[in-house]
Amino acid sequence: MRPHFPPALCAILILAGCSQNPPAARTVDVVDRAFGLSMPDPYRWMEGEKNAEFDAWLKAQGAASRAKLDALPTLQSWRERLTRVAAATTRHSAHTLVGDRLFFLRAPTGKEGMLMVRDADGEERLLLDPNTVQGGASIGGFSVSRDGGKVAVNIGFGGNEIGEIELFDTVTGKRLTDTLKPVWSEFPISWLPDGSGFFYTRLRDVQPDDPDPIQGSGAYLHRLGQAQAEDRLLARAGADDALKIVAHDFPVILTAPGSDWTLLLIGGARASARACVTPLADAVTADATWRCPTDDADNVQSSALHGDTLYLLSAKGTPNRQVLALDLRDPKATLAAARIVVPERADAVLTELGVAKDGLYLKSMRHGLDRVERMDYAAGALVPTALPGEGSVYLMRTDPRQDGVLLSLESWTVPRKVYLARDGNLSDTGLGTLDAPAYPELISEEIEATSADGTQVPLSVIRRRDLELDGHARAIVEGYGGYGISLQPYFSPLLLEWPQAGAVLADCHARGGGENGDAWRLGGSGANKQRGVEDFIACARELVRRGYSVPARISGSGASMGGLLTGGAYTTAPDAWGAMVVHAGELTATRLLSEKNGANQMAEMGDPRTETGMRQLLAMDPYQHVRDGTKYPPLLLVVGLVDQRVAPWHSGKFGARVMAASPSTPVWYRTDDQFGHFATSANAQALEYADMYAFLDAMLAGPGGSR
Repeated sequence: MRPHFPPALCAILILAGCSQNPPAARTVDVVDRAFGLSMPDPYRWMEGEKNAEFDAWLKAQGAASRAKLDALPTLQSWRERLTRVAAATTRHSAHTLVGDRLFFLRAPTGKEGMLMVRDADGEERLLLDPNTVQGGASIGGFSVSRDGGKVAVNIGFGGNEIGEIELFDTVTGKRLTDTLKPVWSEFPISWLPDGSGFFYTRLRDVQPDDPDPIQGSGAYLHRLGQAQAEDRLLARAGADDALKIVAHDFPVILTAPGSDWTLLLIGGARASARACVTPLADAVTADATWRCPTDDADNVQSSALHGDTLYLLSAKGTPNRQVLALDLRDPKATLAAARIVVPERADAVLTELGVAKDGLYLKSMRHGLDRVERMDYAAGALVPTALPGEGSVYLMRTDPRQDGVLLSLESWTVPRKVYLARDGNLSDTGLGTLDAPAYPELISEEIEATSADGTQVPLSVIRRRDLELDGHARAIVEGYGGYGISLQPYFSPLLLEWPQAGAVLADCHARGGGENGDAWRLGGSGANKQRGVEDFIACARELVRRGYSVPARISGSGASMGGLLTGGAYTTAPDAWGAMVVHAGELTATRLLSEKNGANQMAEMGDPRTETGMRQLLAMDPYQHVRDGTKYPPLLLVVGLVDQRVAPWHSGKFGARVMAASPSTPVWYRTDDQFGHFATSANAQALEYADMYAFLDAMLAGPGGSR
């Protein structure tokens, strides 16, 4: 069938070279059969690592789509607008206070974050600039030794999140000889008290044909100056049967100043982790014997050491969570014997805890807004930390040796500031988001949408205060719906430029996230994934009901696990959308175990080796729900070609299936070989967002609107 494009797009698509589109993807006769289910997979050939045929096909699609994007009439204006905003804004993150020195990442003029230190006299020094590394690099995280003299840095190269740990002297800035790899960029590093070494998590040495290099990671002890081969393994699947670590678990070891204990957390891509402990002296000098006072059923979602006490944030039987305290001197201590120090609250969700010298700091969330309190260790009394406004506290950093807490505060339209709260005083560090544009014309509204089962779903809307609610505005509805991650207010000029131009930006707090506690998370995970999809559709329809927009002018947008949400909404209710944008999306759920990092997702999605798991994976699989003859809205698939979290073939297979089922539907691939799961610099993000906005300008049809 010859594609028929909407008249408004004909001139654009002719300029972009419609006649030179790559050939349609070939199909194969493959049908998976399991537990009485039949699952056709005509694009199975796209799967696998180092698949030359698929790589060539995807790059050809990317090149053709690049030509179309470049021909869009509003692309250049969006590029100029967003790159100007990115270049003007300086972002600071990952603040860590060690004594009287403050370590942080500074990302100026749209570049990658540079590792900086501010000394006691206020002087700032550069320790590491990844922007100078040939081929590109980014800092995924860092950890400073307790005396502040050394820093271990997780570095990724060429957009890859699998990288290495490098060591630096913080006084001289010189790099030490130690280099440890391969490591995942987000795994924490925990120093020994004397700075002679640290615990870290390392991936397996990857073989060329390794189907999943992320499985089988281990926790190690590294001594400064020794070869990596001499690092001592403390925990890994198969190394200690008593720990019951499976291949897709990530073992992480933590220590804390003032505590003689070592904490081992066994978790992964899930909200909870098991907590095990051993004396620090044993972990350092001998084969550690671990004991695990909590198990998976205890649903422990945060842990912190304070002397001989282990504080636990648990959702077991308490969906809004409670804080428990375990005395580690009791060799038989379990969660059942733990002391409740902060009970569950009916009107707020406890989300984080941190140990400081002057008390246990707690963060709670109500209606998406954060509150910070300090609990006195002896009296147990809670004292609120006064904040200058309402918003999200993404940073809450404490140190058992110091009073106070380092915290950030931001809202949808107010830039991030970073404060030091100590002795009842709140001081601005000056290291928030600087020189960002102001948006006095924008307002945020908190409303609710009614989902298919009657559940009220929170929906955040950002728009110009002078916007007429006549149904003419273009709109983007963002969503995620996984792992208990909450879409709280965050300040992003690259996103705010969309409503600033007269459109609508909405965040749908679908089930699967953590906005309303653990029950909300469970209500949209596993067998309940479709509930989150229904929530997302309801959010789009609520925008229509209230006069913000109409279906033809609404696009959904989601990334990673949000691909199940957006892809599911796309195939379930194609009439609810004028377009859909999926960034590095999980789109073929039934093929979970056929990709790297796939087994790690089973706790959230399901186990395809069981009938129950396979049936729920099939129910949530957008690829399997594409139907021939259905008219689907335009689709933009954003793909990082070196993605280590979600294989690019998810997007390849889904887009090819939509093309075959609905030949008149524009399906474009925005590919980039310079980044993986996401772009890390603001400049790269600006170019990606410009492409998305220009695409939506063209595809969201109808009179009037934002541009």
